[in-house]
Amino acid sequence: MPRYFRSGGTEVTDIFGLIAAIGVVASLLVSAWQTRELTRQTRISNGVAGAAAIYNGMERLHHVESLIAAQPELHVCFFGGAALPRQEDARARVLLIAAMLADTVNYGLMINALNPEMKGYRGWQSFALRLRDSAPVLVHVVNEHPHWWPALSSHWAAHPATGG
Repeated sequence: MPRYFRSGGTEVTDIFGLIAAIGVVASLLVSAWQTRELTRQTRISNGVAGAAAIYNGMERLHHVESLIAAQPELHVCFFGGAALPRQEDARARVLLIAAMLADTVNYGLMINALNPEMKGYRGWQSFALRLRDSAPVLVHVVNEHPHWWPALSSHWAAHPATGG
């Protein structure tokens, strides 16, 4: 009978212990690699989702802008600092478009805050501030119901107008 069987099996136990330890180490290495790959895939997915969200927001904005472009006399209400029109039909149209624009900018600000891959993208933030300065109609609509557009009203509150 071979010697390693006669001595109580300690050599066999040691060999199996070594094999088990190697298995644990290999398992940990594979787990670490999988975690790294999952992190990489998550970053890629977040980037793609961020790009899709920007595209969606721009599509919404272009739709609202197409309504304004279809009636050029409304442009001054959103980008020229004009007050709310007095004529009832024009007033209703401007208020509705202002609410749609508030929805769009609020969406842009929310998706920007939710997606970590978009933290460096400041387009929606600067556009929201620009609109506050150029569209008193939008400010009126948002200030009437700030809880309807929480991201937009919070952004404006966090960045007070300079008055210039």
